Amino acid sequence: KIGGVLHGITTDIFWDVVFEQCEQAANDLGIELLLERMEPQESAEVWHTKMAQKMISLCQQDIDGLFVTIPSEYVVAAIKQCESLNVPVISVNSGLDIAQNISLMHHISQQEYAAGLAAGKRLLESGLVQEVICLDVEPGNIAVDDRCRGLRDATMDYSEVKHLGSVDVYKDNDAVAIKAIEDAVDRTGDWSGVGLLNTGSGNADVVKQLKMRHEKFVSGTFDLSNEIYKGLDDGLFLFGIDQNPFMQGYIPVWLLTILASTKQHLVTSLIETGPAFIEKSPSNEQKICTSNHFEVCPRPVKHNKNQIEKIRPFGITACVVAGLVSFCFFLWLIIFRSNAVVKKSQPLFLGMVCFGTLLMASAIIPLSIDDSIASDKTCSMACMAAPWLFSIGFTIAFSALFSKIWRINQIMKNSQRFRRVTVRTRDVLLPFTILLTLNIVFMLVWNVVDPMYWDRTEPTKTGDGLESYGYCHLGDGSVSTSMFACLVLVFLLAIVLANVEAYKARNISTEFSESKSIAMVMVCFLQAMLLGIPLVALVSDNPPASYFVKVALIFVICISLVLLIFIPKLHHVRALNKENTKRRMSTTNALRVRVYQKEKLASTIDSNVDPSTILSSSFHSSLSKEQLIELAKRLNETWDDGFEPIELGNLLREFGVSVASNDNRRASFADKVVSIDTSNDQNAASSTENN
Repeated sequence: KIGGVLHGITTDIFWDVVFEQCEQAANDLGIELLLERMEPQESAEVWHTKMAQKMISLCQQDIDGLFVTIPSEYVVAAIKQCESLNVPVISVNSGLDIAQNISLMHHISQQEYAAGLAAGKRLLESGLVQEVICLDVEPGNIAVDDRCRGLRDATMDYSEVKHLGSVDVYKDNDAVAIKAIEDAVDRTGDWSGVGLLNTGSGNADVVKQLKMRHEKFVSGTFDLSNEIYKGLDDGLFLFGIDQNPFMQGYIPVWLLTILASTKQHLVTSLIETGPAFIEKSPSNEQKICTSNHFEVCPRPVKHNKNQIEKIRPFGITACVVAGLVSFCFFLWLIIFRSNAVVKKSQPLFLGMVCFGTLLMASAIIPLSIDDSIASDKTCSMACMAAPWLFSIGFTIAFSALFSKIWRINQIMKNSQRFRRVTVRTRDVLLPFTILLTLNIVFMLVWNVVDPMYWDRTEPTKTGDGLESYGYCHLGDGSVSTSMFACLVLVFLLAIVLANVEAYKARNISTEFSESKSIAMVMVCFLQAMLLGIPLVALVSDNPPASYFVKVALIFVICISLVLLIFIPKLHHVRALNKENTKRRMSTTNALRVRVYQKEKLASTIDSNVDPSTILSSSFHSSLSKEQLIELAKRLNETWDDGFEPIELGNLLREFGVSVASNDNRRASFADKVVSIDTSNDQNAASSTENN
């Protein structure tokens, strides 16, 4: 059996929710609840005295727990008497300081002074207030007094703001209340600079009538109701403060029931239920819920926001793969920068292609950000970051291709005319610089004047739930559309220039030109665009599908560009290295054969002869003519390929022996020497006879 004594009277709509939730908790728990709502009384003293009498009466009925409000000191003695009868007491709503002073187990409410202080700061921070006044809707209630005290203290930090004090506003007579407020403000006209703090929902209509008379004042209010929600929409109130009457009615019944049945309770003394500042009205469903005291609240519905958290790993993986491929080819470029093929391919521009594709791939990162992992502000920043990265990367990559091939074309064209020309790197970079500058200018104008921002559509009903989707809005004006169109023109210009120069270089060796590679890049690019752009348009209202298509497009462009440019280079470098290796091996084998032949020849002449001197002039000079001819014969027998020793031939000529030219590489050197030598001997004999 649980009892309750609350100061909420039958005419105060705030307490409707509290009393109904007390009953709801008792029904949910299956307990007996002793709770009655009081009628309005002639004074706060009578009112609170009757509350104290009711508390004592309930505690004498052998109840298991009591929850109360503490509007004033009049009820403190009754609470202590209940505790002396071993009845646990919990306080709600008002009387926090008293509850803590008398060491009650729990107090359930907002901190009224802190709420009033925060409300005052909200009014003053609006910059529209030079005078403030507190509307006391329940004179004699310490909770309302604390709210007005908080408002007063908030003005202490604003020396230019005047505090007009508090005015008692009774709920049963609007005309009297309006007259009291106008007397306290003591101003005529529109009340510009006046700020009102209404301390209860029951006087919302009074504030509305004042607004019709003095339209320039601003106001805030405690508590919520449908009338206050309408005031928020109409600009009557800057804010409303929700102190959660649902919890103030439901929780104490539960806590006392648990304490009575299990002797368990919370360690925390103060259970705060507010304040929560409300600046706009909730949905119609929620309004119906609160106006019916939470009896017809909408069930939680599944809201499909079409976020990309499930497909985000695919995008990040594609970004990492494309970025790593570009980075690895850049490292390869640095390592083989001294290779002839790489030098001919102009490594500066190849490096620009790597850097451009790396930037394009990094555009996937901001595309992977939505409101499932970031705030709307961060999402808006990501919306602008993606076109920055992609556009600059695209311009760098394709204008680098244009500049690279244009340089080759200039050199080859002048070489055909037998003209010497010097094409410096800075001359080639001029078109690239122009395109990149245009890109940056267009992006800056877009970003400053009419930037993209994150937006989410209004939820629509689909089946049993709701559905919405977030997207990057192009901009509110025509500037964003114009700048986007200009960027597309820059892209097309870079592509056209690269293709024109590639066509001109179609007959140049692939070691210098990438015309075939660029043609294949363009084929991949056009296929991706023809398929991708219509798909992006078709799935624009499906963020996961749109994200997948955009990531796939960027990935295909980056990978096709890098692979088709660098794979032929890898092939040429490998072929060149293989050819150099074969040439070195051939030279080494020939040297080894000749060393072997020298050793064999030396062994046929004399075992003491050094093989390395067999073909030297110093060795030949020590031989007679007959020995030289014999050496030639042995050379012919020993040397497998008919090799003609230069030193030996020269020495034979010094002895007057003619050596015929070796037209046939396989002809016998020794035979030519012997035959020529014989003819020389015959000529010498006839000369002797004549002599």
